Amino acid sequence: MSRLIIPAGFLAVATVIIWSAFLVVDGSPRQSLLINLGTEIIGIVITVAVVEWFFERRRNLERARQLAWSALHAVEHGIWVWQGGPREVESDQLIGMLKAVGPEDPLPDFTQNLLLGIGTRAKHLLHNELPALESMPGLLNAFEELSRLNAIREGGKVTPPRKVADILELGVSGLARVLGQPTEAMPARLIRYVDPAEEAQEMRYFGHHGGGGSDPRRLQGPGAQQFL
Repeated sequence: MSRLIIPAGFLAVATVIIWSAFLVVDGSPRQSLLINLGTEIIGIVITVAVVEWFFERRRNLERARQLAWSALHAVEHGIWVWQGGPREVESDQLIGMLKAVGPEDPLPDFTQNLLLGIGTRAKHLLHNELPALESMPGLLNAFEELSRLNAIREGGKVTPPRKVADILELGVSGLARVLGQPTEAMPARLIRYVDPAEEAQEMRYFGHHGGGGSDPRRLQGPGAQQFL
């Protein structure tokens, strides 16, 4: 708000100075001085406003890129818990695994919670980081897709696995496009260690079979629970 108040104040001062110039005798040195002073102030305000606009745009772009990478890492972790695969994968591998998700792939509560958390955070950022998300073409749409994960358990009914995979695929594709990462799906048969069985998901999430007793954050890297 102060960024607007200060320039507006200087513009008001410049306007008063120029207006007062026309109250003095035409052609007098004082009139010329007041007009020059007023126009000089207006020029300075415009220059500062343009520079500030460029700095603000740069800040938004940097923030947008940070949010995009953080979201992609969080989604990568969620897909790894759900589908397996290598611990660190490229976007084309993520898309390939999502395309191969079947309607009977298990989606246990802890995996639902992980994906639901990604959706909730995306929805939150759509409200709180809108200028940054709008600064990179396509990023806002990617976050809107991810925010749909917030409703995968709405009304007591769990969204079918295939539809969850479609939501994730749209989100990953959008993030990858914005970040200049691969968007062509790698065939799932070429991706090692894929195993969506519920027992395998438990192992990846909890670090052992059967849940309780182990810190569920132990195997989760930065951005696993939420992204900035």
